[in-house]
Amino acid sequence: MRDLSPEEKAVRDRRKAEFDDFLAERMPVLASFAEALELENPPMIVADPQLYVPKVDEFLEMQDIQENDREWIILRLGFLIGEVLVQRLGGCWLLNDNPDSRTFLRYVVGQFAGARTSAMVDPFEVADVLTSQKAPRHFSAMIEEVVAEVVRALA
Repeated sequence: MRDLSPEEKAVRDRRKAEFDDFLAERMPVLASFAEALELENPPMIVADPQLYVPKVDEFLEMQDIQENDREWIILRLGFLIGEVLVQRLGGCWLLNDNPDSRTFLRYVVGQFAGARTSAMVDPFEVADVLTSQKAPRHFSAMIEEVVAEVVRALA
């Protein structure tokens, strides 16, 4: 593993210090997202995120996502994707501090249950890819693809 530059150390230290705030933010952000989409029982989106995937899929499929709305939607989708991975695969949110990794210094989901590898997913990158696609886009299919990739990496 290579040594970190002073700038990388500063970013790492800042993101570590902000990690608890990041984790605390996901619950109200997801609940308000479910509320904005008029989904049933918005606070439950954190407890059972998979239950909300079909409705979010329906919302996103033909949505015209404007460039100025992308950051808003990427944050919400990223949190939702991450929570699905946490629940389905027994992972957890963490700051990737491996400088040799493609997702270095990003908040990712990893440390999956029973993992013999350091498989990690950046849910915000997945959300970015999805929102950059032209309609129709398929949120639930994207999640299943990511889950399958993680399962293959864990095998």
